Amino acid sequence: MGFYRCPYILRSGEVCNRGCYHPDGCCVHRDSPQIPCKEYGCVKFTSSKYGACRTHAGKYRSQDHYRRKKLEKMAQNGSEDEN
Repeated sequence: MGFYRCPYILRSGEVCNRGCYHPDGCCVHRDSPQIPCKEYGCVKFTSSKYGACRTHAGKYRSQDHYRRKKLEKMAQNGSEDEN
């Protein structure tokens, strides 16, 4: 048994609560940051780069994809103008 308890929140909503020697959590969950979904009223946790749960991350993925395509198109137009 360790000196700390793992604070990681499992998908079931329960806390992992394993004994560990590291204050950031057990070896399984230490590198898995869990933050609440940034959508108002959503209580799910996520480690997504968008900061939203799977249900709400779709719109952020779409915006990211749109911006990347727009930048690619601008870069292509800029290189055509130089030739």
